Amino acid sequence: MPDEETIPEDSRAALRGSPIPGCLILGAIVFVFGGLIILYTVIGTYQNRAIGTFTQDTPAELPVVEPTPAAIDAVRAKLDLVATAVRENRAERILFTAEDLNRIIATFEVAKDFRGNTSVESIGPEGIVAAMAQPMRKGIFDKGLRYLNATFILEPEVRARTVAFKVKDIRPATGEMPSGFVDNYKALDFFKLDPENEAVKAHIASLGAVYGEAGQLVVETKVRDDPGE
Repeated sequence: MPDEETIPEDSRAALRGSPIPGCLILGAIVFVFGGLIILYTVIGTYQNRAIGTFTQDTPAELPVVEPTPAAIDAVRAKLDLVATAVRENRAERILFTAEDLNRIIATFEVAKDFRGNTSVESIGPEGIVAAMAQPMRKGIFDKGLRYLNATFILEPEVRARTVAFKVKDIRPATGEMPSGFVDNYKALDFFKLDPENEAVKAHIASLGAVYGEAGQLVVETKVRDDPGE
């Protein structure tokens, strides 16, 4: 290929003024990004079809708990026991049943985000087993929602500012969910108590552990070295 110095000046000027190099660069960019758009569209369509095999057009009709005043008082007494242990800076072990959790979901502000879409079925060493109806977008081009009606296995975990419920497994009511979708739910960290909730703020630093046992959720408070903070 000739060096630029060997090209006549008038030819070099014409080359510099030619739109061809710019068009080639622009064409390459359009080709690359156009290819990516097509790729993502194809992947999105594939995922959309795959999701359609284990979702439904309507949410599952989950049982709605309407606790009696006495049942609410019993749950509140357990929550007050947590608060008292935190205030007095002592270790305590408080037990909650699946029925208690459903009453908390139905009644108390701290669990309002689970209301209407979650029903706790059982509790065990593997975690909380709950029926859930999770809304999902239909796809790239379709508007509206579809629903992942499934049994979720959730493992509680105390964190610096909140209590989270990690997804360990998802068992859809229809079809079979690929492991990759379960992994996405695990990574997205959907289910956790609002760290800005006043009750969460007041108690989180004194929670030692939250875990499942046979038939009950255990909430353990701990003695803090800095109770005044």
